[in-house]
Amino acid sequence: MDGAAAGEGGRLRIGIAASAAMRSSEVSPLFGLLRDFAPFLSSPAVALHAVGATCDAILASGLLAGNPPARLRPAREGGVITLTSMVVPDAEGRAALDFVIYLIDPVDPIGVFPEMQALKRQCVVHGRPFLTNRGAASEWCALVWNGMAGIDRTGLAAQLARWVRPEATATETIGLIAHDTQKPVMLDFARRHHALLSRFGRRLATGTTGGLLNGTVPARLRAETATLLPLLPPAVPGWTTAFQSGPRGGDAQIAEEVLEGRCRRLIFFEDPHVAREHEADIQLLERATRFAPDGCLCINDTASAEFWTSGFGALVQG
Repeated sequence: MDGAAAGEGGRLRIGIAASAAMRSSEVSPLFGLLRDFAPFLSSPAVALHAVGATCDAILASGLLAGNPPARLRPAREGGVITLTSMVVPDAEGRAALDFVIYLIDPVDPIGVFPEMQALKRQCVVHGRPFLTNRGAASEWCALVWNGMAGIDRTGLAAQLARWVRPEATATETIGLIAHDTQKPVMLDFARRHHALLSRFGRRLATGTTGGLLNGTVPARLRAETATLLPLLPPAVPGWTTAFQSGPRGGDAQIAEEVLEGRCRRLIFFEDPHVAREHEADIQLLERATRFAPDGCLCINDTASAEFWTSGFGALVQG
């Protein structure tokens, strides 16, 4: 995914929706997001596609009067299904959306509806960020805005300082998690971006992934040693704090770090093509990102992770 680039006419295409509680008043997360990023979202370089009531709320607010969103059908009439279909590329490899913002109330049951699960899964399959809380949406919009030329940058510096905080990296924590089939992908990612990830004050991981990132092949993967050894990042004992494995509660341990506001970013490489024995734990971790006081950016695919490292890394090193 090219987060600063786009579809037809070079426009960046964003799908957006919000649970009722996320758009119920002027101080709700949706309107905070719109006010913070009005110069970016109002740009002719951006095309918004908003689900039913969310679109109505945006239009009524007048915050994006210069660039009103296209209205999709309401969620109760299949609007989330429409969003999902827009993530899927056509026969020529073109998708109608570059990323999706869906501000989900943690207690809104839509979070477990099949169409919401399908939307998240298709975003992972096709390398599209799926941003479900204000903090995640704000960090992503700030990085994309920073990478786009020719649009109004009024207020950008303030949003980078508020949501991305590159100058505070040494005090921040990042979580690094990967399903078994994605562990080689995580190792390759961590090896190539070791210097950037090392700038964080702490790195958290679930058990097996943590052991690999610390430079050792855990016993249960000994049969794969020949494949994994060339992928291991530099061996730095304790480089990650390794919790329990995911099925044994590691996801819940990291979720607590997220809830307490100690971890604002997760890189969680999921395999969307396999059933997960601890699906409830994975959903628990995802839900924790919506309860977190400042939100939490959760990146689930390599294309999005590469975009993030490029945008965030440029700020940290600049």
